[in-house]
Amino acid sequence: MAEPANLASARKHLSLAEANYRSEDGLVHLEEGLALLDEVALDSEKEYQAIARNLLRTYSSRICGSVRKLVDNDRALPQPELEHLFKVLLAFDAVDLELPGFVRTTKIDVVRRLIDLAYEGYPAEEKQKMLEQLTGIAGDST
Repeated sequence: MAEPANLASARKHLSLAEANYRSEDGLVHLEEGLALLDEVALDSEKEYQAIARNLLRTYSSRICGSVRKLVDNDRALPQPELEHLFKVLLAFDAVDLELPGFVRTTKIDVVRRLIDLAYEGYPAEEKQKMLEQLTGIAGDST
């Protein structure tokens, strides 16, 4: 029996998303692929549900891992790129999936860097206030 068309389409979209996650087109493919996998995971036979969950885990680890590596290794990422990477990470929140533990900290790191860029030239107190709000939202005690 051939796999469902939406599963095959999801594979194609996620492959393109992984290759192009830094572009708007890659984000569109990611969102579409995740939606299709979520659909398969909810509405298909058990065999295909398991395949969809495995693909979700695999692609989330790969793409989020690539984002993490980029954010960790390039301290000079410009604001538009950081915003885009944050959207990539947020796309995974649309599916019922437990993400790798590093995804949460990567999101926080990206937002901290966005705050640093947005509040460049502002008084240190204003920047600190925003960082404290982020800390409260994130549930950190640091």
